[in-house]
Amino acid sequence: MDDHDDEPLPPLRLGIFGGSFSPIHLGHVLLAVTAQQTKPIDELLMVPVFKHARKTNLLPFEDRVEMCNLAIAPFASTSGGVSVCEIERDVGASNAPMLRAIREKYQSLHANRKIELYWICGDDFFTWIERPKGVETMAEVSGLIVQRRLHKGTAKDSFYKEELDETKIRAIGMRLNLAISFIYGELPHFSSTLVRNAPGRWRSFLPQSVASYLEAKPELLAKLHENLEIDAAKEEATLQAPERKKQRLDKDAASIRAPTDIDKAADLIIRGLDVVHKLQFERGQTGLLLSIGSDALTEKLKSVQSNTDASIRDVGSLQDDELGGLDEAHALGEELCLASSWLQRDRAVIEKRYVELKDLDGEQAWLARYALASKFNHRIDVIFGCIVRSLQEIIDIDGNLGENIVATATLQDAPDLLLTWHEGKEALGRLRAFICSGGRSAPDIIKSSLKIRQLLHNVVDSKNRRIERIVALGEHRHSPSDPSAQYGASTALHRLLEEVSLFEWLLMGSFAPSTPLPLMHKLLSEESNKEKQFDVERFFFSASAAIDLMLSETKALAAFGCAKA
Repeated sequence: MDDHDDEPLPPLRLGIFGGSFSPIHLGHVLLAVTAQQTKPIDELLMVPVFKHARKTNLLPFEDRVEMCNLAIAPFASTSGGVSVCEIERDVGASNAPMLRAIREKYQSLHANRKIELYWICGDDFFTWIERPKGVETMAEVSGLIVQRRLHKGTAKDSFYKEELDETKIRAIGMRLNLAISFIYGELPHFSSTLVRNAPGRWRSFLPQSVASYLEAKPELLAKLHENLEIDAAKEEATLQAPERKKQRLDKDAASIRAPTDIDKAADLIIRGLDVVHKLQFERGQTGLLLSIGSDALTEKLKSVQSNTDASIRDVGSLQDDELGGLDEAHALGEELCLASSWLQRDRAVIEKRYVELKDLDGEQAWLARYALASKFNHRIDVIFGCIVRSLQEIIDIDGNLGENIVATATLQDAPDLLLTWHEGKEALGRLRAFICSGGRSAPDIIKSSLKIRQLLHNVVDSKNRRIERIVALGEHRHSPSDPSAQYGASTALHRLLEEVSLFEWLLMGSFAPSTPLPLMHKLLSEESNKEKQFDVERFFFSASAAIDLMLSETKALAAFGCAKA
């Protein structure tokens, strides 16, 4: 027996992210993925509350679990994956009892490993950490992963970061034997405040799959609207003068004002982002099928196409009177409604050419396959151009920007910021489609084709330049208290993009000239990378995870622009 056979296995580190998730929104997803990608945890568990001590109007537990599963599906299989844990249904309690139950469950599955739990929370957790329930909860964990987030201030549209006494926090950590790690200000702000006066924009704050789930269940969606109104009433009451509180609290929570034309246009923008994302994904899946051609991928593409069609149908036909005088929003609606017809024609051409391409190989086949996948490019650009113009129209029409000059300047920048994020996301999507069009033989083709190598370098360079513009945005924020948080790439996105760059190197045997030198050094210095081989399907998944996260960031920015207008 080798000496190392008796060495103890490293601890299994579990990140525990509890919450009501009623429903799960983009802020929850971004926090989960950020913790998963940037903190040393082996697995992240999202744990929906079964019965909340104070909130009695939660959506049904089964629906909240299903929506959590839908929201985290794109990230469930990445390194240190995210999963949903239903253990509170069995335990019937949160905090310490729930943590003990998770430890017992995982200890039974991993008898030869120590189980370490890390509590994922907001910085307001420190207000009750030393209370009896907090002390009992902390006795079950090895550390905290704390989001430094923005909180709603007393003035309209004001946000602030909770002041923390770091000396006191360090002392608490030492006393309770806790490792405390922070996630600093890189996640957008979400709360019911943002949708208090915008019932037509609720979709802006939810993952695409969650919004579709709610729309398929009208009673559940009606309950969500009622809850949002109740939460908003309670929050606003705390900001009003005493003589006005009772008047606001007595208001019938079910009397939600009808969505305005601007609400409808804002909803259309979010739906447009969903359609663009589905088209980008179908493009990549098409390239993969054309190059590999398996029965499994054929069925997968059919499913992807069905999802794209469903997103387009969700838009529905729009009439002039439904959007008032919002011409750009109407143009966006028309463009989305036309998508179905051109998409069916393009798919027919791709299916016909797919049969013909079976007799080709090497460089010629790669270029022909990518030419077919590229049919999506112009269509995507047209739709997104309509989205940006529609957002600008909303901002220009609504003159109630308040007296906060900083907020006004930030709002006016929203269309340009949205376009910058889209260009980076689209460049990564085109890289995904190009490489997938090469298929499993891509490394061999690159070795023999200078033309393909040069084209790949160009596509990678285009992606790197556009991603760099997103990174630069984080260095030029208008205000540290801006509720849009950070416009640049988050640490989680950096980690996912590093995986994409690793695949580029494995494929080409070299880096594109625009690849940052520190990133080259990091990837080359990691011993584990030297044994890896290029795998086109693993590349597809890694690139898709990064693109999915970019959708969440993009929707967060669009939601901020729409909600503030």
